[in-house]
Amino acid sequence: GESQVGGRRPDPEESVVNTCQDLKEEAQEIRREGYSAIDKADLIREQAYRTKDEAFDMKDEALEIKESAMETRSALETTLVETLALMKSQATVSNLYIQEIRTTLSSVSSRMDRLEQGLEQIEETISDQRTAIEEKFTAQSAALEKIEQKVDDRASEVAAKVSETQAIAATIKNRQQAWISEVRLISLYKVTEENNRHASGYNSDLVTDGQFVLDRHTDNSMRTYIHTGSKARNNKIWIELGGVFRIHKIKIWNLRHCCQEQLVGSHIYADDELIGTVIEALITYDFTVSDEDPTYASRVTLHQPLAQHIHILELQVWGSGPFQPDDKFA
Repeated sequence: GESQVGGRRPDPEESVVNTCQDLKEEAQEIRREGYSAIDKADLIREQAYRTKDEAFDMKDEALEIKESAMETRSALETTLVETLALMKSQATVSNLYIQEIRTTLSSVSSRMDRLEQGLEQIEETISDQRTAIEEKFTAQSAALEKIEQKVDDRASEVAAKVSETQAIAATIKNRQQAWISEVRLISLYKVTEENNRHASGYNSDLVTDGQFVLDRHTDNSMRTYIHTGSKARNNKIWIELGGVFRIHKIKIWNLRHCCQEQLVGSHIYADDELIGTVIEALITYDFTVSDEDPTYASRVTLHQPLAQHIHILELQVWGSGPFQPDDKFA
């Protein structure tokens, strides 16, 4: 019987056409796959050529490495041979050195033995000397203890005497300070001088003789005042005190019976320091030195720069001392 599809009879030509169409598409697909395979084959061929070139390069590098290794091996073998030869020669030299060292050590050992023997003898000698020194030191220590005891006893005696002497010295010092601090008449009977002496006497010693009561010369032998030789300028009289004294006051006793005005203009000096100036006619003049500005001097001078006589009864200097020039104290 005949088959039917979809209720109708199939067309043979249409089937053939469809089949041919399918085969054509498959052939085109197979052709595309063939072209793709050819492309892949070409790519694989190129890769194979590159791999071959790389293999040849690696072969060349391997040959170079092999050649370098051979050269290195040859150089290493040469170096080893030379090193072994050098080590052998050094070993020979070292053996000689070792032999010399052994000989030297043997000599040193014998010398050390001799030194040890010498040291033992020295130690024995030192021990004997040490014993003798210790015995001598013990004896000297005992003697020193006795001497120290005597020195201590003597020092105690000396300290007691020193204390006693210091007490006496302090007493003497206090007395001396009290004595030199006493303000007293220090010009009495001291040495005097003048620069214009009177021909008939009346010399400068009369100003320190302590006589200033008698004034009027009833008899020439009773006159107790100085009188310069003339009314010259710069008449001077001065007193040498005999040491350095602190000056507290200078007193001038002028004439009482006449001529007091001739002393006006005179200056009184302690060494080179001006103490005062006579500015008016008086019977007496007191020139006091301030305690705030103490004055030390060994000479007192009365100077009249004007053309006048100097005639006074007495020149009194009151002070304390004497002092050493480098040991002044107020």
